[in-house]
Amino acid sequence: MDQAAEDRAETGIAAIPLAENVPVDALLAGVVAALAAEGCRVAGFRQMRTDGGIALEDLAGGDMFAISQSLGPGSRGCSLDPRGLAEAAGAALRALETGPDLVVLPRYGKAEAEGHGFRAVIARACERQIPVLVAVRPACESSWLEFTGGLAARLDPDPDALLSWCRAALADRR
Repeated sequence: MDQAAEDRAETGIAAIPLAENVPVDALLAGVVAALAAEGCRVAGFRQMRTDGGIALEDLAGGDMFAISQSLGPGSRGCSLDPRGLAEAAGAALRALETGPDLVVLPRYGKAEAEGHGFRAVIARACERQIPVLVAVRPACESSWLEFTGGLAARLDPDPDALLSWCRAALADRR
């Protein structure tokens, strides 16, 4: 484990900046699979596209939560279903009660910037000293920095960098 990863893991919270050319959902899925193979208990969600829009798959139990809604033909507004996201966040809060080793969340976006979505999950995980890894939308970066007090590590979207940070954060927790 390199010293830089250890230093960045001290806060127990890390962000991957979202970018158009970065397959962040596949990156997070690979990290979760590798850590689960090592015996790590990971809570959180994997975001995926379905025939019905966008859904979140609970990493612990496999439950699916639809988080997009149809706005009708020609609509250009945000299709996020706040009810679906709230249900997923409630499930994540309950999952924290089981004592996972790590929390992985697919996005810190507009809902979180406004105080909703997974924001309470991130705060609760930090209170319990459970490391958190999340992808952050560029438009929400200033809110993220304010929310985390600028203490979150900023990670390159590289599988090895993500795994190094996770392993260092898990080692700090033990």
